[in-house]
Amino acid sequence: MKEPIKQYKPADPLPDSFSERLKLPKIKKEFPKVFKKVTCPSCSTDIGAENINLQNSLAKCGGCDVIFSIEEEVASLKTKEEVKQNFFRPEGIDLFHYKDDLEISIKQHVSGLDAWGVSLVPIFALAAVFLYFVEGIAFYYPFVTTLVSLYFIVKAFLYRKYFTYIDINDRFLSIKSSPKNLKKDKSIPVEDIDQIYLKHSGDGIGIALYMVINDPKGQQHQKLLSVKNLSKAKYLEQEIERYLGIEDRKVLEATIQ
Repeated sequence: MKEPIKQYKPADPLPDSFSERLKLPKIKKEFPKVFKKVTCPSCSTDIGAENINLQNSLAKCGGCDVIFSIEEEVASLKTKEEVKQNFFRPEGIDLFHYKDDLEISIKQHVSGLDAWGVSLVPIFALAAVFLYFVEGIAFYYPFVTTLVSLYFIVKAFLYRKYFTYIDINDRFLSIKSSPKNLKKDKSIPVEDIDQIYLKHSGDGIGIALYMVINDPKGQQHQKLLSVKNLSKAKYLEQEIERYLGIEDRKVLEATIQ
């Protein structure tokens, strides 16, 4: 005899997963309400927006017609801490940390004088040789110009082996070149270094790093070194100021910010 078919009750409806989720309260994002009222420093009258020139940071009082600066008020509304770009190490610069010292090696680039020498002196040498055979000028001129042109060409070729070394510890920042090429070694107390900034190099090639040094006689501006391009200059400025704990700020003499 066949067993009766069991009647199964329909299963309970599946729970609505969406309805059973934890309902979180909506988070209201609060933005800081930063504002500034401008009042006249002469008669204490509130200044309306129509009498404020934000572009030039000036305001005019409608009561006593005084014109005054609102530069401090505008500056206080700006974000105090700006996001500073981090620069990555470019080719030609190596950093070494030994205990508490920072050592930086920078591959030197061809200076402006050497670049001009390589490009112009050989032309004078060829012209002197030509005049020697055609016009019969003294042998001295082609001989000397040829030697000078060879000097500049060989020097430019050897630049790949030239380095500048910066060593920084808790007392001094020292810099030396190898080979020296008439460049003197420098050593500056780190406590006297106030700022590092950038300028276009005086020889027309590369970027120069300068230091603002606090001196009992007044602040001095000394050239630290020149590098080939802006990425190297920015990276060196960043790493030196970071190691010395110097907060970067604008310097009037800087031609590159």
